[in-house]
Amino acid sequence: MDIRSSLFTKIIAWFILNLVLLAIALGIIFKYRIGPASPFVGPSETRIRNVARHVSDRLLELPSSEWETELGRFSANYDVTFHLCTAEGQALAGPNPTLPEPVLQALRPAERNQPSSLFRQFVQRTYADLNATETQLTHIESAWTRRSRAVREIGNDPALRQMNHEERQAETTKRRDNLTASFHKSIESILRPEQKPAYARINARLSSRPGNRLPFHRLGFGLPRMNDQQLARHFNQADANKDGTLDPREMRRFILNAPRPLPRPSQGHPPERGPRTFMLTTKSPERYWAGVDIPLRIQADHTGAPPEDATGLRPVRRRDETHYLATLLIESDTLGGKSLFSDPLPWIPIFLGAISLSALFWLPMVRNITRPIAEVTAATEQIAEGRFETRVGTNRADEIGRVGQAVDHMADRLAGFVKGQKRFLGDISHELCSPIARIQAALANLEQRSDDTQKKYVQDLREEVEHMSELVDELLMFSRAGMKPAEIKLQPVSLEETARRVIDREGAAAVSLQVDIPENLKVIADPTLLARALGNLLRNAVRYAGEAGPIELTAKKELNQIKLALADHGPGISTDALPHIFDPFFRPEQDRSRDTGGAGLGLSIVKSCIEACGGKVACANRDSGGLEFTLTLKSA
Repeated sequence: MDIRSSLFTKIIAWFILNLVLLAIALGIIFKYRIGPASPFVGPSETRIRNVARHVSDRLLELPSSEWETELGRFSANYDVTFHLCTAEGQALAGPNPTLPEPVLQALRPAERNQPSSLFRQFVQRTYADLNATETQLTHIESAWTRRSRAVREIGNDPALRQMNHEERQAETTKRRDNLTASFHKSIESILRPEQKPAYARINARLSSRPGNRLPFHRLGFGLPRMNDQQLARHFNQADANKDGTLDPREMRRFILNAPRPLPRPSQGHPPERGPRTFMLTTKSPERYWAGVDIPLRIQADHTGAPPEDATGLRPVRRRDETHYLATLLIESDTLGGKSLFSDPLPWIPIFLGAISLSALFWLPMVRNITRPIAEVTAATEQIAEGRFETRVGTNRADEIGRVGQAVDHMADRLAGFVKGQKRFLGDISHELCSPIARIQAALANLEQRSDDTQKKYVQDLREEVEHMSELVDELLMFSRAGMKPAEIKLQPVSLEETARRVIDREGAAAVSLQVDIPENLKVIADPTLLARALGNLLRNAVRYAGEAGPIELTAKKELNQIKLALADHGPGISTDALPHIFDPFFRPEQDRSRDTGGAGLGLSIVKSCIEACGGKVACANRDSGGLEFTLTLKSA
C-alpha cells in the first residue's frame, strides 16, 4: 500500500494542517491585536488609563491631606492597592511602600536615568571641584530644584502683594536668604569634611556672579519644545562666553533661534499623546503592577514654598498654580484585579472560536473515518447472520478500504463454500432417493414372500430404510431452503389458514394445543417455505414437550410486522446451546439415535426458510419453563 494513501499519513497531514490554520489565526490576532489587549474587546492598558484618569480628577479636587483616604476608597472598590509615588518611589499619600527593583526602575522616566541631561551637566560643571559622587550630585540637583521652585513661588503670595514696595522687597529678600541658607545646610549635611572647603569656594564664586545672569536650570517651562540633544545644541550656541549661564542678550538669542514655542500644558490631564504607562510582574512574592503618570494640583502656601509632597515630581506650571506629574501605582496579588490587568471574558469567544474552528476542521475527517467503519461493521454483522450476498463496496485506498475489500472477499469465499456445501448435499440426496425407493420396493416384495419369522426382520429393515429416507428428505429441504432470493416468490399468506393446515398434516391435534391467531392476519412470505418452517417447529414441540403441557401458538401485529410465537412447557435447552440452536447439524444431545431426533437440520431449515421470506427467527427459554420460538415477518 502506498504510504501517501495510508490512514496514518492522512491523520498526521490533517493535524499539521490544523496547526497551520491555528498559527495563521494567531498571527492575524497578533498582527491586528484582536484580543484582550486590543481595542476590539477592551485593552487592559486602556482600562488602567481610564481608572487613573478618574483617580486624577478626584485628587485634583481634593487637598493633599485627603489623598490617602481617597486612594483607600479606590483600593476597596477595585480590590487592588493604589499608591501615589514620586519617580524615586516615595509615597505622596500614606506610608512608603516596599517596591521591588523592577518597579523602581519603571517609575523613573527615561530622562531621569540619563546622566547626560543638561541640568545634570550644569550641576556637574558647577560643583566639579567637589569630586562628588553620583549620589551627592543627585542630592544637590534635587535640593537646587526645590529651592528654585520655592523662589519662583514667592511672588505668588497674596500677603506680599498687599505690602508696599520697600516692605515687599525686604520680605522677598528675607525669604530668599532663608531658602538659600536651608539649601546650603542641606548640601553641607551630605559632604565629607575634605569637600567643605571646596564647597565654600564654589559658593563664593556663585555669589559674585552678576545678578542679571540666568543659569541654565532657571530656563523653566517657557523654553521651546526640544529634546535633550536639541536643547544642548541651542544652549551652547547661545552661551557665547561658555560659562553655563545666559545673560539677557544670550537669552534673547536662544529664544530667537529656537525651532518653535512650547505649547501651553493642558489643564488637569497629561498631553494628548497619552500618559506614560507601564505594566509588569514581579516574583517572590508574585505581584502584578501597573503605573500611570497623572497630574496633581499643588497650591503654594503663604510662605511661597511648595509643600514637601512636590519633591521629586515634574512640575507643569499654569498661571498661579503648578501641576506636578506623579505616578499612580496599582498593585494586585492576582492577575484579575477587577479586570484591570486581565479580563478573562474577552478570551471566552476566542477560546470557543478556536474550539469551533478545530471541531469544524476535524469533523469531516472524523466522519470520513467513522462512516466507512460503521459500514464495514454493518456488513460483517449481515454476513455473520448468513447473508453472504452483503458487500461493503468501498473504493478507498487506505487501511479502511483494505478492510472492506477483505470483508467482501471473505463474503465471496463463504458464499462459495456454503453454496458448494448445499449443492453437494442436494446432489447426494437426489442421488440417494432412487436407490432408497428401489430398496423400499424390494422390501415390499420380500415381505409378501417371507414367512412369519422372516417378516419380523424385514419389518426392522424397512423401518431403517424409512428413517434413511427421512434424513435424505431433510437434506433436500435444507439445500432447497438456501436457494437464491430471486427464485422465491413472496406473496400475502393467511397465517391462520397456514397454521391449521400444518397442524392437520403433522397430527398435532392429538396433543394439547392452544391456537390464538386472528383470521385477518396476513404476512408476506412463500407459502411452502412458511409451512415447512412452522411444521418443523411444531414437530419438535410435539416430540420433546407434547406430554409436558399445552403447546401455545399465538400471533399478534406490532406496527408493520407480525410476530408468530410457538411455546411449550418442556425442559428447554441449556444457555450455552442457545446461540448454536440454528446451526446446521447441531444437536443439544451428544448421542445421535432414532429416539432423540434426526440429523440436526430441522431448525437450520426453519432459519433458512424464514430468512428466505425476509423475516427473522429467535429462540429463548421461558421463565416459567419450556422453549419459545418467535417468527417475525412483514405484515401484508
